[in-house]
Amino acid sequence: MVKRVRTILLVLVLGGGAAQALAAEVLPDPTRPPVETGVVTSGALEVAGPALQSVMIRPGHRTAVISGQLLAEGERFGDARLIRISESEVILLGPEGRQTLKLFPGVEKKFAQPPRNETLKRGKNKSKRNSEQKAL
Repeated sequence: MVKRVRTILLVLVLGGGAAQALAAEVLPDPTRPPVETGVVTSGALEVAGPALQSVMIRPGHRTAVISGQLLAEGERFGDARLIRISESEVILLGPEGRQTLKLFPGVEKKFAQPPRNETLKRGKNKSKRNSEQKAL
């Protein structure tokens, strides 16, 4: 009887572990960076031309990593010169003209809309606690 119970428990434990392993293969990796970051993973399409990978801005010094090469403003990247570094993009000036490289090419920055100019009627936004305190 004890042998039979041990065998059943062993089968349940091993079977549960195998089911977890199969489920883990189907689930996406939660630590994988989003597609819009431009990080190339296996099977993903590579970006044609130079790619902006990082921007570092400190007082008096701006640098950027373009296709694995660390550059400061004014330095050359191939035939082009890095003329401007901002928080989200860099500008290269070369024989073909200006080329803007964005840190997150698929993401567009949208500013929040200012709130509408509505006035609240007096007494509508009072909390219950304020009215109780005044009653005392």
